[in-house]
Amino acid sequence: MAQSLVYGIDVGTTKVVAIAGRVDPRRGWVEVLSMGEAPSYGLKRGVVVDRKAAADSVAEAMEACGVRGGQVTVGIAGSHISSFNTEVTLLNRSRNLTVTDRFVRRLEQEARQLDLDEDERVIHVVPRGYVLDGSEGVKNPVGLAARKVTMRAHVVSGALSSIQNLLRAVEDCGVRVSKIVLEPLASAEACLLDADRESGVVLLDMGGGTTDIATFFRGALTHTAVIPIGGESFTSDVAYGLKIPQHKAEELKLRYGTVLSSNVDPVAAVQLDDRYFNASFISQILEYRAREVLEYVRDSLDQTGMRDLAPGGVVLTGGGSSLDGMTGLAEEVLGMRVRTASPRRVKGEVKPVQKPQYATSVGLLYFSARNDDPRPKGKGAGTISFGSIVEAVKGWFRAK
Repeated sequence: MAQSLVYGIDVGTTKVVAIAGRVDPRRGWVEVLSMGEAPSYGLKRGVVVDRKAAADSVAEAMEACGVRGGQVTVGIAGSHISSFNTEVTLLNRSRNLTVTDRFVRRLEQEARQLDLDEDERVIHVVPRGYVLDGSEGVKNPVGLAARKVTMRAHVVSGALSSIQNLLRAVEDCGVRVSKIVLEPLASAEACLLDADRESGVVLLDMGGGTTDIATFFRGALTHTAVIPIGGESFTSDVAYGLKIPQHKAEELKLRYGTVLSSNVDPVAAVQLDDRYFNASFISQILEYRAREVLEYVRDSLDQTGMRDLAPGGVVLTGGGSSLDGMTGLAEEVLGMRVRTASPRRVKGEVKPVQKPQYATSVGLLYFSARNDDPRPKGKGAGTISFGSIVEAVKGWFRAK
């Protein structure tokens, strides 16, 4: 492939992944050339709380990947993320009434000017569709004629301080952040097909510090949400319940954990080192937390009506999706069909990236390859505008 090398960095709560590869947008394939992973320190529920510790983790992952400077795309999540749907209308005053790329960018810029709290900044403006002189259902207005153009968009924003802290921790390592991407959008890019987005689907990414939601209907992004509970909370619950260290609880969770306690013999025991633990008790702890997370997801979907608009069901990814019984429990709580997905259309010798916990990392490569063109490549893809969030935030730093 003739494409240039692109880089992504997924700064998660439990791990940091640096990834390098090439993307063929015409064929929709990503070739992963190298990947580096390091334990994550200095983050809590997706938010940087210790800049030096976070930077050290990023540097370790970059070193393992072979990143030596340049521009990177970084994923962002955390409880500070919020989103909403909006409409923006402008009159097209050009002589021939043709809608141009420049006019579409004006619409997106108008959406960025909507009222936000002082400490918030827009990360994405994602058009859901356009109305041209009253005609509905337009996905790409460029080249069409219209006097009055309405853009229906999904807007994602985040706390300026949290964005700033993430940028600084990454750029402390000698690279330049060129794009910030909401993590569930990156995971969706890696795991979903155009047909999934068109039919209506929910992407549920269960990470270490957060559980992220992105819903699609008729090819457009309709809802995003970040729930500040992830796999780290599952581990902490086991550690507290069994009175053991965190790393031992993580080992028990991975080796013996299940979220379906009814399938576990009440008197069964599992061994770790020289101690025995009741397997049913461990599964009850995990099931209680898993139900809590899934009930938050259900409430979020009900607020937008997406449970009735997603015949494609739920696509479950992220490290938490690998926990035994999670698919079955999700079907029970959400009342929807659920399947687990790993990154699709991946080539290369780096095999671990084909696991669900690397969905965000692989998706970041697709975003990195877009060269600031706000429109995703490929049939049926919805528009995602990166705008100028990175430069705007850096300008704010300088102004201070």
